[in-house]
Amino acid sequence: MKLLLENWRKYLTEETDATGAMEPWRIKKQKRQEDALKDLEIMGYSILGELGRGAFGVVYEVENSRTGERLAAKVVSSKSPREIENYKFAMDEKAFMPEKYAKYLPDVKKLVSGGESTVILMELLEPLDPQVAQELFAAQDTPTASKKPEKILKDPEAVAEIVEKAIEHNRILDQMRLTPEQYSEITSVAVNAATQSPHSDADELINTIYGAVVGTLTFQSPAISRAFWRALRDTVRYYFDKQIVPVHQPEEGEDHYDTWTSGGLPKTSELFPEAEGLMDAMKYFMQDQQWKPKDVHIQNVMMRPGTKDFVIVDLGLFKRGIFE
Repeated sequence: MKLLLENWRKYLTEETDATGAMEPWRIKKQKRQEDALKDLEIMGYSILGELGRGAFGVVYEVENSRTGERLAAKVVSSKSPREIENYKFAMDEKAFMPEKYAKYLPDVKKLVSGGESTVILMELLEPLDPQVAQELFAAQDTPTASKKPEKILKDPEAVAEIVEKAIEHNRILDQMRLTPEQYSEITSVAVNAATQSPHSDADELINTIYGAVVGTLTFQSPAISRAFWRALRDTVRYYFDKQIVPVHQPEEGEDHYDTWTSGGLPKTSELFPEAEGLMDAMKYFMQDQQWKPKDVHIQNVMMRPGTKDFVIVDLGLFKRGIFE
């Protein structure tokens, strides 16, 4: 406990102003965290270590001194009502949800408010398998090589889907104000070219699409043609790199290209059945529980030991409301 407090003070002290003085808000944050750690000990929990920290809180591994049960204790400001309400909703309502959806929520054991902090006690989870993380959640810092591009490039329907989106969302083509007939023609030619033979990587696919389009459409200058290629490259890589599971569950009528990082690609998503259950659960939370998932990314999804179920561990930005 003493070491944790010392480490916490050191962390805050490292971010002082030019005079070496700690800003008032950091002093309050330090006291809030220290009080929360003391409250955990009073509640009968031993603090084993820090698991992680984010913009709105710190998570510790704790152990019940009487039963030996180990849990995760998330300490947040009591002035974060949205986050606290979301965890309370999960704690109160999870038991009444179908198991096939409920399993994607953490088991929240207790919420304890004291002073300026609230402690959220929940089940202890483990990190995702690196390969799964890389494929489904765009974990670009994961050392494991992703097999996601290989899976996509082997499936003609997934390739066709990406080509169609790459043409639809190309900013240079948009500026050229093509007619619907022209869009239809170059899309058809590009899809045919891209699905005729396999490609070893995304760059090879980009060059195939580019060759098909420039062979069909006349560009006013080499500069515009090069700009088209750069825009095409960025869009295709976007769909290859971004995660399969949506970061934010889109509402009806939203532009999926901006709000759903999978880009609304059903054929591509079908190649990753391990994500299907999580995506169905996210839709259920919004449509049936009026609880919109937000901020679902690699750092906020973990795995339940034993069952290996995915669990959305950070519910802080979920949004309650009425959604279509």
